[in-house]
Amino acid sequence: MHLTVIMMLGSYILSLFHFLYSYKEAIRISQEEGKVNGWPLVFCLPLAVIFAYFAGVYYEKLF
Repeated sequence: MHLTVIMMLGSYILSLFHFLYSYKEAIRISQEEGKVNGWPLVFCLPLAVIFAYFAGVYYEKLF
């Protein structure tokens, strides 16, 4: 049970980090003109969704 809690919290924290970082990158990209490098946004947003899914799975295992 303790490992499940640790995995859930770790996934939740990583999800929040990736959502916030992708939000910051989207704001940065929207303020630039011309060609932009959008790879950080492309990689961080799916990772945030995946980690949020994992946090939900571990939460369901607990309760």
